[in-house]
Amino acid sequence: MSPMRRLVLRMTLVASLFAAVCAFSIGAATGVSTSVAIFRAILAAAIVALAGAGAGLVLMRTALRRYYESGRPNSGNRRVPTDR
Repeated sequence: MSPMRRLVLRMTLVASLFAAVCAFSIGAATGVSTSVAIFRAILAAAIVALAGAGAGLVLMRTALRRYYESGRPNSGNRRVPTDR
């Protein structure tokens, strides 16, 4: 596993746990039942984990694109030149 991938995974895990703790503490502070607070914490953790996974996919796609484009010979600008 690449260092970048491990970093994204670690950051996602930390953010997910932080969201779960915040959701649980807000639920406990407002006086809802423990089962509802736990459900909200699990839901918050799942949402943040899914968002982190999506961000990780975008980052890995960008990294792979840069890697493969760096090996290709540079053909210059492919846009049509305009007179200005």
